[in-house]
Amino acid sequence: MDGKLILGVDIGGTKSAVVLATEKGEIRQRRSEPTRPDLRGPLEVLERLAAMARELLTAENVTSGAVLGVGVSCGGPLDTKTGIVYAPPNLPGWESVPVRQFFEKALALPVRIENDANATALAEWRLGAGQGTRNFVFLTMGTGIGGGVIIDGRLARGANDLAGEIGHQTILMNGPLCGCGKRGCLEALASGPAIARLARESALYGRHRRVLTLAGGRPADITAYHIIEAAKEGDPFALQILEEAGTYMGVGIANVIQMLNPECIALGTIAVHAGDLIMKPIEAAVEEFAWKRSRDVCRIVPAALGDSGQDLAAVALWLTEPD
Repeated sequence: MDGKLILGVDIGGTKSAVVLATEKGEIRQRRSEPTRPDLRGPLEVLERLAAMARELLTAENVTSGAVLGVGVSCGGPLDTKTGIVYAPPNLPGWESVPVRQFFEKALALPVRIENDANATALAEWRLGAGQGTRNFVFLTMGTGIGGGVIIDGRLARGANDLAGEIGHQTILMNGPLCGCGKRGCLEALASGPAIARLARESALYGRHRRVLTLAGGRPADITAYHIIEAAKEGDPFALQILEEAGTYMGVGIANVIQMLNPECIALGTIAVHAGDLIMKPIEAAVEEFAWKRSRDVCRIVPAALGDSGQDLAAVALWLTEPD
C-alpha cells in the first residue's frame, strides 16, 4: 500500500467529481462537472466519469499499477456487496445501476462503493474531526440530513446498508411532511430546505425584510444560505429561525448520544457555515435532553474537512479495510 494512489469518484445529484489522491488524503488532481441526470442517463454519466479518471492518470503520468483502487461515493440506497445503486432520490432514472461493475470493467481496477454519508463519515474519522476516536458519528446537514456511524472502530452498515439514517428519526409527531413520506422527521425540521420553509412560513407575518432582500425580493427563492447570511448580520428573524432548527437538531443529536454513546459528533455543511449561530441552540438542546454522563464525553463540532469532505469521502474507502 505504501506510496500508492487512490482514485475517488463522487456521484452527486448536482455535480460529480473525480480525484486522484495519496493515502494521506492529499489531492493531486481533480476534475468536476455537473451531473445533469435530467439530461443524461446513468451510462453516459458513468462513461464521462471514467474518462475523467483516465485524464487524471494521464495528467500525473500514472499507470494503473500505481493505483490502490477506486472508491465511489454515491447517494443511496445502494448495496455495498453487489455494487448496485437503487434509485437514489437525487438521481432520477438510476434504477438498479451496476456502478461497481462498470468501473471495474472501465478502469481495470478494484472498486469499493459506499453511501455518501457513510463515506464522508469515514473521511472525517480518518482525516478530520473524528481522528483518534473509536466511536464517532458524522451528520450531513444540507439538502438532507444523513448520517454515518463508526462503532468500536468499524463502520456500522446494518442488515441491508440502511444504518445511520439519523435524519429520519421522528422528532415531531404529525410534523411537516418529509421527502421520505413520514411526518416530523429531523430532516423535515432542520435541513437546509426545512430552514428555508420555516422562513417562508414565518415570512407571512412580515418579519422577514432582510432575508427577503437577500433573496432578491422573492419569498419562493429564500434558501438556508439567505437565513445564515442575515443571521450573521444580527437579523432577529433569521436568528430565531436558526434557533428553532438548531433546537430540533439538538433533540435529534441527544437521541443519538443516548443510543450510541459516541466520543464525537461532527456536523457538516450548515453547521460549518453558520457556526455558533446554530451550534449554540444545538448544544442547549443536547444539554437538556441527553444524560450528563453521556454528553460529557461527547464533543459536538463542525466537520473539519469542509468542502473537501465530499472529495475525500470516496478516497477514504481505501484508507480502511473493508468490513
